[in-house]
Amino acid sequence: MLDPDISTASALAHLHRPETDAHALDRRRFLQLIGMGVGAGMVSGGAGSLLDSLAFGHDPSAWAAGPVGPTDGILVVIGMFGGNDGLNTVVPFNDGNYYTMHGGIAIPGNETLSLDGSVGLHPELTEFKRMWDLGQLAIVDGVGYSNPDLSHFNSMAYWMAGRPNSIPTTGWLGRWLDGYLSGSKDLYAGAEVGYSVPLHLVGQAARGTVVTPSRPSFGAGTSSRELQQYQAIRNMHTNAQGPWFGAVSEAFIDQLDLAKTLAPVVPDAAQLPSSAISARLEVTARLINANLGFRVLTAGWGDFDHHAGEPVQHGLRMSELNAAVRRFFEVLDPAWSSRVTVMTFSEFGRTPWSNDGSGTDHGTSAPHFVFGQNVKGGRYGRRPSLAGLERWDRMAHHVDFRSYYASVIDGWLGGGASEVLGGNFENLRLFRRGPGLLADGTVAPGPASVTTPSSLVPLAPARIADTRTGLGGVHRKLQPGERLRVRVTGKGGVPASGVTAVVANVTAVDATSAMYFTVYPGSTARPKTSNLNGGPGRPVPNLVVMAVGADGCIDVFNSHGTTHCLVDVFGYFTDQQGDRFVPVVPSRLFDTRRGQGIRSGKVVDNVPIDVQVSGKAGVPATGATAVVLNLTVTEPESPGYLRLTPTGQPAGAKTSNVNFGPGDTVPNLVICRIGTGGRITLSGVGQGMHAIADVFGYFGASGDLLRATPPVRVLDTRIGMGADRAPLGPGRTVRLTVAGNGFVPPGATAVVMNVAATNVTAPSYVSVWPAGEKAPGTSNLNLAPGQTIANLVICRLGAGGAVEMANPKAKCDVLADVLGYFVD
Repeated sequence: MLDPDISTASALAHLHRPETDAHALDRRRFLQLIGMGVGAGMVSGGAGSLLDSLAFGHDPSAWAAGPVGPTDGILVVIGMFGGNDGLNTVVPFNDGNYYTMHGGIAIPGNETLSLDGSVGLHPELTEFKRMWDLGQLAIVDGVGYSNPDLSHFNSMAYWMAGRPNSIPTTGWLGRWLDGYLSGSKDLYAGAEVGYSVPLHLVGQAARGTVVTPSRPSFGAGTSSRELQQYQAIRNMHTNAQGPWFGAVSEAFIDQLDLAKTLAPVVPDAAQLPSSAISARLEVTARLINANLGFRVLTAGWGDFDHHAGEPVQHGLRMSELNAAVRRFFEVLDPAWSSRVTVMTFSEFGRTPWSNDGSGTDHGTSAPHFVFGQNVKGGRYGRRPSLAGLERWDRMAHHVDFRSYYASVIDGWLGGGASEVLGGNFENLRLFRRGPGLLADGTVAPGPASVTTPSSLVPLAPARIADTRTGLGGVHRKLQPGERLRVRVTGKGGVPASGVTAVVANVTAVDATSAMYFTVYPGSTARPKTSNLNGGPGRPVPNLVVMAVGADGCIDVFNSHGTTHCLVDVFGYFTDQQGDRFVPVVPSRLFDTRRGQGIRSGKVVDNVPIDVQVSGKAGVPATGATAVVLNLTVTEPESPGYLRLTPTGQPAGAKTSNVNFGPGDTVPNLVICRIGTGGRITLSGVGQGMHAIADVFGYFGASGDLLRATPPVRVLDTRIGMGADRAPLGPGRTVRLTVAGNGFVPPGATAVVMNVAATNVTAPSYVSVWPAGEKAPGTSNLNLAPGQTIANLVICRLGAGGAVEMANPKAKCDVLADVLGYFVD
């Protein structure tokens, strides 16, 4: 049997609407998307454009962008183009025929990741083995179709169309979108993360959107010239003459809106992994996290057409796939775990016999993967027999790929497989439960949302939870994996309504092992972030600025061991009247070691000291209501704590800002209301300690408003997220682009983020400052070898919407989790 065929790349080009520019939403891309550019209409049938449904009077700008329902499934489809070798992906290591036929390219059984004693995964697929062990990976064996075609183009078209051996006009996911949208249009229902729309996202009426794996270049700019350009385009519609001109202008407006929506979600290419599929799957995860309404997202890469050199080339593809899937789940907010399923496809498998070039040729059936939290792990279908196959024989298929598709459509996307696929096909029952459901049948907590712009109301410190005394309802240590729900509204001076976020100090006390707390909005899914890292021997505090859940609470999760938890409030944010933030160049307010801004000498147990704030360290002489400063204790002679309170106002009983043990150097961010005479009061409990404070901003009648976000990780140098995979240390400054990352829009003025250091090699400190400016003489984190320490940072964004970080004296890994941002 011969393989008359064009290349994989050529086949893909014919089955996608083309785009060659790396910056998709540029002027040329505009023309293509509205059907006026080169290549418009290349895919036959319903490919269309933003103008295809031009029944005049239809308003494209009304297309919806809404949240996904709590029990709506989201499907991610990964294309492995070129024909993947299924035998070297799911290896039948107990079948002697495999080793005879695949010869020198076969994978030894002892190198595979054994699954069930008969097959094992390719050794690079460690993430898939982890999911198998969790019971969340389904392997569907023997997937193919009758009368198989060995042409890349033909077979790829059949798989994308969901209709073998017929001329394709629409795709299976596009037809599902037709039913889901009932013939209407929606920019945010389905998308390809790439540079063109593939056939499988083309329906009779619906068509997927293209989201490039990098931030849109046209439509998302913020310069005055760019904004004038965009406004001129919008003015086209206002002055439109006739239905055609009006429809064209509406289409342009939709693309501007799409670019504006995606800009905070999709990072610059430089911030994404270098691997094409890893970058695409990271963007896919970010689109899901943003909750724009996408139900179907697709991405693909290759080339898997390994006619020669397969051991090296296929190993690289498996490594890329594994890294991409790992990256996807690292970035995906856990709130979506029960609502996302991922599946793979490839146009065909490979021959069971290897060729003389250490490769394989075009085959037929192959195994495919379906994975996710609600997938019922195991093996499905039947592995084709290799017995008796001659040199050019192909393996039989046992599962029609339409059954594979039907199982996902009916089991995960809500049904409609018979209409989409044109017949009734076997449902393989790949799911243990429906989307969004937990094992007990309840609906999983949903993701938190970004709050409305809010202003601060500072308060005198007040304790609202203490598990040592039972304050807040729990009178015992938190257990490993336990969540403490803390009511905020109506407590400690916080009103019962109108609250968007809280300023609180959270402290871990008497921990029995290394642990961390994750703080997040009440009754939402726990994010993959942390707020403080503690352990035996000393209390560990950290300030949080956290969105309050719809239930008026915040949740505190304890990771390991047992520990007590304390929560003190210092203020709240509201969408009503309050104070606005003004960032300043970091400046030292006081230092007891030198007598700067305060009397010289150690702080004495229970002897308060008033400190002038107004008119000092960038804070104006009048008009400031609260100050943002980093308070650091050093050289203490005994355990104890420091606290700052408004001068002239009673302090809440036993509240604290910084807790320490003998010899510690510990920082903590403080937002403190300014009291009588523009002063704050420093007091401490414990024997002789020095105190240092650096101002980072203040609140007053004018300035910027906070938008609290769901906690999201944007930097982790351990894995190369947000920066190169390398420790921060002498000679290396990390530049972290925040705007357009972690829900932060390009126009943000400052960021609220939790910064943590781990794997510390020697005493040092970490400083954070606006990008493009001189490094300050202040610190945000003080480091000791072996410690993992975190601190809240509120920092003005510098050039390019970025901040810079440095650690001048040692090496450490750095993590950063965004909790909110400020806008003017």
